[in-house]
Amino acid sequence: MNFPISLQIGLRYSKAAKDGKFISFISFFSMAGIALGVLALVLVMSVMDGFEGILKQRILGAVPHVLIKPISQPNSAPSTTLDVQQFNDMIQNAEFKQDIIQVLPLVQSVAIMQLPSDLKGVMAQGISDDKSIPLGVLNSLSKSQYSTTPDASSAASWSRFMDSKYGIVVGQYMAMEYGLAVGDKIRLMISGTSHYTPIGRMPSQRTFTIVDMFHTESEIDEQLVFVRSQDLNRLMRKSPADNEGIRLVLNDAFLANEIAQQITEYFPKSDYKIENWHDTHGKLFDAVKMEKTMMWFMLSLIICVAAFNIVSALVMMVTKKQNEVAILKTLGMTPNTISNIFIVQGAYNGVFGALLGGSIGAILTLNLNGFMAATGLNFLGVAGIGLPIEFSWLKLTYIVSLAIIMALLASIYPAKKAAQLMPADVLRYE
Repeated sequence: MNFPISLQIGLRYSKAAKDGKFISFISFFSMAGIALGVLALVLVMSVMDGFEGILKQRILGAVPHVLIKPISQPNSAPSTTLDVQQFNDMIQNAEFKQDIIQVLPLVQSVAIMQLPSDLKGVMAQGISDDKSIPLGVLNSLSKSQYSTTPDASSAASWSRFMDSKYGIVVGQYMAMEYGLAVGDKIRLMISGTSHYTPIGRMPSQRTFTIVDMFHTESEIDEQLVFVRSQDLNRLMRKSPADNEGIRLVLNDAFLANEIAQQITEYFPKSDYKIENWHDTHGKLFDAVKMEKTMMWFMLSLIICVAAFNIVSALVMMVTKKQNEVAILKTLGMTPNTISNIFIVQGAYNGVFGALLGGSIGAILTLNLNGFMAATGLNFLGVAGIGLPIEFSWLKLTYIVSLAIIMALLASIYPAKKAAQLMPADVLRYE
């Protein structure tokens, strides 16, 4: 097969010459720098994506993705009501309906838990029946030492919870911190409602029994408790079947902002208050996103430095090969062909380095936890727990492509300098 002359000469120049040891040394390190940058970028971004995925699963699985609450009307007019059936009827033809996997009645209140040794503020969420359990916590009931039925399935545990009057499910981390166990009694107080007693006005309160514990392995375990909706409504002096609105569980929680905007077409802001998880936990994920962006930027600088090495190597190569370039131009080779020769040389370093770094990065990322287990390394400090890794072939392709493009851009300046050489000036004293 006959390749273009610029490709043949460029590949020949890419190989180490006998009298070009220093140039070969710089070219090698530019190639190694690109490989190292690609490897580090693939590995670090896969781990960062894994951590973000864990946060998404553990935190966003337990909190409402979108909340829709009717707004109380002025002048003591009756409030707009909203239930699950009404919501489903109103969005029957909406495009975003396929992104909603659960529509649940919303019964929740900020409460104070009176523990044996302390008081703690929590968010109490009501669950009306077995079908109203958020998917994120459906299979999260504890089977640890705190549970009286370690072999019971989560479904059976939730069923037992629904059959327990004034039963409560608390987070495992909260139980460990305050020494709670299944069967313990705790008092739940709602500051928003109160009643008069012989000693004065007191917040509405009731003693609950811990039925089971859930574990999302996140801060949610210390902030959230579950009770039956009818019990929470009684505590708030409401009808047992009452609800504040509805909560939506989405297939992708990061679509919450977009879907909340689309919902306003069906539920106007004048009658309904629409919120999403960004209002309560958005800052955490914004911080993670910023950290990922900064890590991407800093590790990309490794590739940039390697690209500058390509510029240095090619400039020296042009200087060393200027006599050959002058002869080629004298024989009729065009400036574009001369330019392509050195672009091919820079691209060779970039392509080889990017593919090498991408291959090693993919292998190392996919086998990182196995390698850590075999060598005894543990970056998390917890035995038996590896790093969360979310590897993406698409992102690998983006990173490799970025490295190749940067190598090509670095080759342009030396290539133009070579194309601008004047044969008469170069060969004048030969």
